Amino acid sequence: MRAIQVEGLLGDPEVWALAAQGTGQTPLDVVLEDPAAEFSSLYRLVDVRIVRDVRITIPAKPGLLKALRLAASLQIPTRLLPGQPSPEVLEELNAGMEFYLRDPMVEAPIEFFHSLLAVFRGMRDGSIWTFLDQDPFEISQGDEQGRPLQPRDFVETHMGQLIEDGAECCACRWQPVCAGYFKWPVPSYSCTGVKQLFANLESAADEITRDLANLEAGLNPKPPE
Repeated sequence: MRAIQVEGLLGDPEVWALAAQGTGQTPLDVVLEDPAAEFSSLYRLVDVRIVRDVRITIPAKPGLLKALRLAASLQIPTRLLPGQPSPEVLEELNAGMEFYLRDPMVEAPIEFFHSLLAVFRGMRDGSIWTFLDQDPFEISQGDEQGRPLQPRDFVETHMGQLIEDGAECCACRWQPVCAGYFKWPVPSYSCTGVKQLFANLESAADEITRDLANLEAGLNPKPPE
């Protein structure tokens, strides 16, 4: 998603009153800095999303589940930036995944769950870097002077270095879809909890595939011989 990234302005009602007037068409990516403290301010985006595309970006910090639930109730697409989640945050990410999978009010996509589920169902390919718009090969992010924060081959180089150093990625079954995402910026980060998150989502994907196959079989019963 190519959009104007908005940081530090969610608490300013005048900004969103102006944005709701529909004077511009560029999509907005509204980044929360502290989900636990800012989640209730998401109501300010209700009128804005009527006149332009809006996405909410939530960093993996305590309180992310509250923000995620409210964003879903407002039917606003959401991007979760998991980073290198703590055990506490991993619990919220798993709860968020269950919410995404099971709650009927979820209509807008929640990344990275949405794309990862499609991968596990064989419906698309790619890595978390791509799903979260963080692969500099596809979308370059710059500093205040416009200089790229990472080279275009960053993901490839990062993954190659992890393999060379013998990181746990070498034998990880999730390597193709993760591509070392959870080993940045600290390569020694333990992915045990992340692997379980992946496994839970893959299990849900298998369940969905079986349920759809059973439904199709019921709608198209085998003719009698």
